Amino acid sequence: MPGTRPSDLTSHFADLLRRAIERRRPLLDTGRTQAMRLFSGIADGLDGVFVDSYGPGTVLIVYEGRAPAEFDGRAQAATVLEVLGPLGATAVYHKPFARDRSRMGGALPEEVTSATPTAGVPLTEAIVVQEADWKLEIRLFDGLSTGIFLDQRENRVFTAAWAANRVRAGGPPPTVLNTFAYTCAFSIAAATGGAATTSVDVSGRYLDWGKRSFALNGLDVSQHWFAKMDTFEYFTYARRKGLKYDLIILDPPSFASGSPKRKIRPWSSVADYARLVGEAADLLAPKGVLFASTNTQELCMPGRLDREIIRGLGRQPRWLKLPPAPIDFARDQDRFAARVFTLQ
Repeated sequence: MPGTRPSDLTSHFADLLRRAIERRRPLLDTGRTQAMRLFSGIADGLDGVFVDSYGPGTVLIVYEGRAPAEFDGRAQAATVLEVLGPLGATAVYHKPFARDRSRMGGALPEEVTSATPTAGVPLTEAIVVQEADWKLEIRLFDGLSTGIFLDQRENRVFTAAWAANRVRAGGPPPTVLNTFAYTCAFSIAAATGGAATTSVDVSGRYLDWGKRSFALNGLDVSQHWFAKMDTFEYFTYARRKGLKYDLIILDPPSFASGSPKRKIRPWSSVADYARLVGEAADLLAPKGVLFASTNTQELCMPGRLDREIIRGLGRQPRWLKLPPAPIDFARDQDRFAARVFTLQ
């Protein structure tokens, strides 16, 4: 797109965005969720540019080095607001992702933490959005993330339905362990279905965020458990206590720094995923189910996640069926992978 005039680029982007929205019309018309991806980079015609919708708030994500050099996220936020206004958007927050964030020394661009949107009127620090049968707290200017991974929406619906089916079958509430829990969205889905959940994350701040979303849904946090621990540290604790779980959720980041002080090793999905699966499987109750997911590029190659799972288990599991990719990510299926399975 070199040499494109700003006015031509604006018109082209607006047209691409409108077409992308029409492709998602079946999802929009269901009214099932306020949180969705309305524009997904090259899959919708413009590499490095993403538009995520959260009811009145919208996030425009622009990746340096992937988006066209002529694409000015600050200027195009107004385009996004104009196109999404009829859908209820009142604010657009711009999140630029630097090509090499290590050069920033941990600092974030001021605009990703500013309450003033790039276009539109300011929103409150936290907003509440509906997803399926639960509500979630979202923060649009809390940094580069918002508190939810949109591509996992249908897998959270699966988790809630799995829990509800187990409850209907009788017996005690099923137990769910959510590792790398972040803001606990999977836990909330499971708890809505009637499960007793344990959420594990190294960040107390994110676990507190999750507790607020539990409260939004009328879920008593005293009946659920939150562990501020490294996942492998928790595995050791759970084995020592003899804890078992009916469903274990593994959705780790691609990388995580360790803590020499706490004797926590750095984490790499490519190097460590098989070990993660193997240790998690030791905590499965009889007929337990394990959900394994990743967005690490190497592990999303066809068959690679399956091989890591089998390597970690030392055997072939019985694969179960997950729902198809959500419509707003249907063209991005090479960017994430997920499997659910049992050992019996």
